[in-house]
Amino acid sequence: MSSNGNDRRGIPASPGIAIGPAYILRRERLIIPEHHVRPDHVELEVERLQEAFRETRARLEEIRDGMQSTGLVGSIFDAQFLFLEDPTLLDQAIQNIREHQLNAEWALQRELRRLEAMFESMTDPYIRERAGDVGFIVRRVLQVLMGREPEGLGNAPAGVIVVAEDLSPAEIAQVTRDGIGGIATEAGSRTSHVTIMARSLEIPAVVGAGHDLVPNVNDGVTMIVDGRSGRVLLDPDPDTIAEYRKQLADFRAMTRELLRYVNLPAETNDGVSVKTLANIDQSDEIPDAVRYGAEGIGLFRTEFLFMNRPDLPSEEEQLASYREIVEGIAPHGAVIRTLDLGGEKVPSGLELSEEPNPALGLRGVRMSVSRPELFEVQLRALLRASQYGKLKILLPMVSGLAEVRFAREALERTKAQLIKEGVAIDREVPMGVMIETPAAAMIADLIAPHAGFLSIGTNDLVQYTLAVDRTNEQVAYLYEPLHPAHLRMIQRICQAGRRAGIVVGMCGEMAGDPLNCWILLALGIGEMSMAPFSIPLLKKILRDSTVVEARALLSEIWPLDSAAAIRRQVEAGMRRRFPLEFERIALEG
Repeated sequence: MSSNGNDRRGIPASPGIAIGPAYILRRERLIIPEHHVRPDHVELEVERLQEAFRETRARLEEIRDGMQSTGLVGSIFDAQFLFLEDPTLLDQAIQNIREHQLNAEWALQRELRRLEAMFESMTDPYIRERAGDVGFIVRRVLQVLMGREPEGLGNAPAGVIVVAEDLSPAEIAQVTRDGIGGIATEAGSRTSHVTIMARSLEIPAVVGAGHDLVPNVNDGVTMIVDGRSGRVLLDPDPDTIAEYRKQLADFRAMTRELLRYVNLPAETNDGVSVKTLANIDQSDEIPDAVRYGAEGIGLFRTEFLFMNRPDLPSEEEQLASYREIVEGIAPHGAVIRTLDLGGEKVPSGLELSEEPNPALGLRGVRMSVSRPELFEVQLRALLRASQYGKLKILLPMVSGLAEVRFAREALERTKAQLIKEGVAIDREVPMGVMIETPAAAMIADLIAPHAGFLSIGTNDLVQYTLAVDRTNEQVAYLYEPLHPAHLRMIQRICQAGRRAGIVVGMCGEMAGDPLNCWILLALGIGEMSMAPFSIPLLKKILRDSTVVEARALLSEIWPLDSAAAIRRQVEAGMRRRFPLEFERIALEG
């Protein structure tokens, strides 16, 4: 993220504008005592550590229970409870005490450093973000061990902008929609808990605003947090404040306008329906999806169930998670993706070796082929969950028809087993294929007859098609969903879907960008899945459009031979047709 004096850029985490005085959440620097204990005191030290874990859990349960009574995202604490129960944390710390005669604080701190190093080596941002979870948990346990009270926002005055290195769920739980005005943190990502909770509480927030944010802000100084663009302004001049106050009024008016579309169907003026769905990573996000008008869950990832643990989740544990999703989004349906494990996301329970290039390695359905017993347990859990709501199963990282056939045979075999056992299941549960490799796109006509539906994952499809790592700053400019090669692949996939009589959806980020709406509509995408807060704007554009004008724009850009030329033409067309909405898109950009 960039920094230019008093004008900083972070990650837009929760939309909206906040203007107010800064309130710095300062954390006490814990000086961890490090000393060896006498051999006859080792077990007493172990007991002290175990008791600290128990007390930490009890305190967090109390906070979580308070949140659940408000209907907010109280279950987000469950991920943190997993760390409290994770043997790789407590048991390893106990081992440090017993083997090296360390005091409890030192033993726990040592284990934290090992886990942080492990998380930091991972390239997946969602998994790397979990380092923050374990850090917060360990700090809470250390505070109990050292007799310190945890920091909090309970005394933060209404309307302030909270500035912190990062915020834990327990800290955010202390504020309400009518409490603080905004949030700006040094750390965080689009998938961090502070982001999810800020959106749920409708608090404008920017995360990842730079490691030196806190030292450069004084309590009480006026700040502006722009959760649309990720901009954080420190001590802005009066003209800037006046301009943002105007934008705030406009934003509130636009938000009120868009909320009118939440409960309306996503249907064009000439009668073509496009389902608007939500991508979510945790069940806590379902209320947001419903609130913004999602007509179902278009992508629910299951990797989190397998991470941060030495063992594998049981069938019952998986069933509980999948059931929560299908019941939570009912009467709409949910697409649940099977494991996209592999590479750096392999849990220690699988005991697999590291790979030199995980993105091209043993991941997704390839892992399922390699470890069919793992796949079978997940299929059993998914099929059992299907009796509680509308569920679709999605296969990731397919590159050949043999993988689809393997999965189909495994699904039918598992169905037969469950029926024989007398378990109620949806016998017609659809199995779809995620198209995210160029190989799958090019043989979509061969895959489609064997699939219940197709879902295009544009994030990977663009990267693999253009051979571009979008996280590599030197080549990220080449990442372009509107590249003619990518558009021709989408066209090919949609044609294959139509011929097979199945729906083609899109769950990559391209679907959530309203700029692409007409192009995807004209190509024949039938379902678009995105971040929940993007849904109302997309619905508005769709309802004010016709397929005829979308196809006209497609015909204009189809002969163009470069991504830059296509983007210019699309932007010009959308700006001409939706000037106010396009201004919003630019601000959120």
